Amino acid sequence: MEKIGIVLLNYLNYQDTIECVDSIRKMDYEIEGIVIVDNHSDNESFAVLHKKYQDDAKIIVVKTGKNYGFAKGNNVGINIARKRFRAEFIFVANNDILFVQKEYFDKLLGHYAEGVGVIGSEIQLGDGTIQKRYLTYTSLKESIIIFLYYFSLVHQNIFLRSLLPEIHRSACTLHGCALLLTPDFFKYYEGFYKRTFLYCEEDILYLMCRIYNLQQRYVNGSYIFHKENQSSQ
Repeated sequence: MEKIGIVLLNYLNYQDTIECVDSIRKMDYEIEGIVIVDNHSDNESFAVLHKKYQDDAKIIVVKTGKNYGFAKGNNVGINIARKRFRAEFIFVANNDILFVQKEYFDKLLGHYAEGVGVIGSEIQLGDGTIQKRYLTYTSLKESIIIFLYYFSLVHQNIFLRSLLPEIHRSACTLHGCALLLTPDFFKYYEGFYKRTFLYCEEDILYLMCRIYNLQQRYVNGSYIFHKENQSSQ
């Protein structure tokens, strides 16, 4: 059985985190452990989560010194999960998802092979639809263009945006709310690119994989439930 660790990033909405952990415990797959990273919530989140799980050897709750955002916050948990639980695969998930398919991890691992860096799945939404997969880009050049495009949005640089050519999207990449990072990914990286805060992580992750010819795989027939937008809110 492959060693999987799970990282959950909590900010304020600790009840979602508790519900997510409860759903993990109902799965068939025995994971190595869960790392809950409280991203410097200014409410009682850390105290509640720490008290609830302090006697559980398979759950570690930590609090960051400030709000690091998505990438760097998850990287804290990834580092702990790999060292403390000796996890080879790391599943990074929004805390507002629920595991509803008991054989979920078996399905994802069934699509792992040499050269596969990241694995994802279908994501069910509250209205019964499947969350639309993000789109990737046909070349390294277009990956750079999309990064510059988002950079221009963040910094409100209309001049830079006007200079960028039209983006032609083609293939599929994976949604950041639920990603399985493989040992092949960790041959080259320790986690996400750390200089973002909340957006562009999927695009940069795609580019990171392209650099080392790592595949991203989307597994049809495997699914989780996403409450959607709770983390962003």
